[in-house]
Amino acid sequence: MIRPRLRAGLGGLLIGGLALGALVSTAAHASSTANRLDSSSALRQAEASNAYYACLTAEAHSLVRPHDVVFLGEANLPRWVTITKTMGGWAHLTLHRSNATVALLLGPVSPGHGPGCAGQGLTSIRATGPNGVTIHVAHPPKRHR
Repeated sequence: MIRPRLRAGLGGLLIGGLALGALVSTAAHASSTANRLDSSSALRQAEASNAYYACLTAEAHSLVRPHDVVFLGEANLPRWVTITKTMGGWAHLTLHRSNATVALLLGPVSPGHGPGCAGQGLTSIRATGPNGVTIHVAHPPKRHR
């Protein structure tokens, strides 16, 4: 029969060993995650993502005037999120088309409009009066080397 004091000591030792094992495992996982994030592949992906959003932001600035209220006319959730990430910090956005002065859409770039932003581009639709609208397709910014 194990004495209660010895049983408590063994239980504490077991819990301490499990906690130490969990800490070592977590540290190893954190180290491998940090190494993967520093890899050249992850850096290339981050640079491509940054360039994509910078390109879309430049397009949005060319289409949206300073006092515009922008309706994001996207039924496609990933595209809606992309436009929101592109201009959510500086443009006045609305969920109600009737409150907007311009609507923006994100879609594939048609031939003749250049490469776009990774094949995607913004299009604005603006009412010009009771019976008219203007549609503008943004041109990607020029790349300086």
